[in-house]
Amino acid sequence: MFGMGFMEIFLVLIVAVIALGPEKLPGAAVDIVKFFKKFKSSIDDAKSTLDNELNISEMKKEAEQFKSSVSNIKNITTLELDDLTSIEDDIKPPKEKKKDVKPKPQPKSKVEINDFDEFKVKKETISFKKDEEV
Repeated sequence: MFGMGFMEIFLVLIVAVIALGPEKLPGAAVDIVKFFKKFKSSIDDAKSTLDNELNISEMKKEAEQFKSSVSNIKNITTLELDDLTSIEDDIKPPKEKKKDVKPKPQPKSKVEINDFDEFKVKKETISFKKDEEV
């Protein structure tokens, strides 16, 4: 205990008996034990609070790193989108001026179509089922 040997502890007990006397020694021992328990519990509380604070600061650092990586990705995608739109603008031909379009003359002969060919379109639905594993 605290780097003390048996002889040192025995010497402290003899001095305590002489100084306090046999009537006050048990009460003093109880008070000393209570003091050490409170001291130990306060040290444990300080350690746990410190650990929590360190954990919170680590979580803040990780959150900042995540935030910076997300903003970097956002900037990269914005730049890529801008590049794509500029390429798209380069690919598009320039708009030409509209020319006056004259309607085509209609043929003068009349063609009558009395019989229409009918085409029936059948709508087919194709579905695939995934085989369930047993």
